[in-house]
Amino acid sequence: MSRNLRLRIELNKGRHGMPLSKLAQVCQETTRFLNLLCEDLDLPQPKAGWLAEDFENGSVDFDLRHPEVVDAVLVEFGRQALRMVFGNTYERAELALRIRSETRRQFLRIGTVLDTDEVAHFGVYEGNEARPRQWFDLMHTSEQEAVATRLLDRNAYGEVQGVIHAFFKDPPKPYLSIRELSTGELVKCFFRPDMYQAAVELLEDRDAVVFVEGWLKEDAATGQTREVNAEDFRPAPEFDSELYQGLLGAIPDYTGQLSSEDCVREARGER
Repeated sequence: MSRNLRLRIELNKGRHGMPLSKLAQVCQETTRFLNLLCEDLDLPQPKAGWLAEDFENGSVDFDLRHPEVVDAVLVEFGRQALRMVFGNTYERAELALRIRSETRRQFLRIGTVLDTDEVAHFGVYEGNEARPRQWFDLMHTSEQEAVATRLLDRNAYGEVQGVIHAFFKDPPKPYLSIRELSTGELVKCFFRPDMYQAAVELLEDRDAVVFVEGWLKEDAATGQTREVNAEDFRPAPEFDSELYQGLLGAIPDYTGQLSSEDCVREARGER
């Protein structure tokens, strides 16, 4: 029994080749899906990436192999997980719970690269057989595209910090485009009409860092915040060195019998 996780992909079956740009997109989205699945199953991420091999002429057919030799139980988990994602099933509850919805949506993103009359075929190897015995089809449909590309409402109140990249004032939903400090990604921060003047005032300092609080929405595939329905925004306060220095030692008994270092370790659960 093979201790490598392997699958086969057949693209453009019955045709000849595939445009290089489209093939690159399919491979990119497939790699993202497989990396997410590795995270779900605690499989090691391949150091040099998944290995593409055993190409065939005509249509684009090839194997993808996880190059690391891992425990046979993990390999079997991987096979079952691939079949559940490819078939959109949940038959093994204890394993299905480990597969995030983001991972399933990322698989559907592969289909959005295809034309509406194309079908991609995915097969999972059981062992060392020449070709997989069971195959699954993925097509580009409007329903799958909507599921694959939608933003998820986290139903959580949070904050983004960043610099204003652009201001879009057109109704019905004006918004600020914020370049987030931690990721460098753009986040749309929608605001109510009564917040318009406050939004304009944020533009007075073009380099100012602003805080935007509100209800968050995230990208289904990456988990990154993409939208905020803002409840409040304000410029970040300027750092006052004199005030900071004046506060040092202001509460000498705050940590009790612990040193400052030990207090921090205890708060982090490191003791």
